[in-house]
Amino acid sequence: MHLGSAALTSSLAATALLSAGHIAPITALWLMFVGTMGGLLPDIDSDNSTSMSALFRLFGGLLTFSFVGHIYRAVSMLELMVYASFCYFTIRYNFKSLLEKITVHRGCCHSLAFIALSALAVVYLIYLLGYSDIASWLSGLFLFGGGLVHLLLDEVYSVDLANRKIKMSFGSALKLCSNRNPVISTLQFLLIGILAVNSPPWSDSWESLSDWNSFRLKPDWLNREDISEFIHDVVDSTNEAMTP
Repeated sequence: MHLGSAALTSSLAATALLSAGHIAPITALWLMFVGTMGGLLPDIDSDNSTSMSALFRLFGGLLTFSFVGHIYRAVSMLELMVYASFCYFTIRYNFKSLLEKITVHRGCCHSLAFIALSALAVVYLIYLLGYSDIASWLSGLFLFGGGLVHLLLDEVYSVDLANRKIKMSFGSALKLCSNRNPVISTLQFLLIGILAVNSPPWSDSWESLSDWNSFRLKPDWLNREDISEFIHDVVDSTNEAMTP
């Protein structure tokens, strides 16, 4: 449910940006992927969640690929294999194990603060790797959007409309931060502030993304005036053909 909903939302948003000429097709595919992964992000604190395992595999793979892309010319093939393996398995197992120990399901990771922090971290990382301001901010926004879809769906399913009651889980999904973990929540907001200050400039990206003059929601032939004119021409042609 979460994966499919995040994938659909991200695909529609990326298609709109592509249609408006803001991004290239390869960027659209990347944004779809990031948004879909964002749909798994809030469940990263679930120890037995398949979403968590899949997310760490993908996260480890992406970071390893980025790392290899920056050092491959400076080291030998054997060194590259060792460094890449160390990077992947450290993220895949050590970091995952550490996260399992310090988090509980629907805790600090299941909050708006966490997905905002993750989104800003992605913005900073993408920009650090040398990509443009727009690509960096869009990556973060799509990750945040996918995570937000996940939280919204969890809240929606906390309301049992059939029995007209609210489940005990209501309010535990879509929350600003975890009140049960004030130290971690405070640290999250602190890191959000630090990343926001050090993020790439937003003004140029906003100005560029605000231009939707090239966006077309429907094809030209679907205009009401053109259809009416076409029908009128067909009717006139038919009447002329039937006239003796």
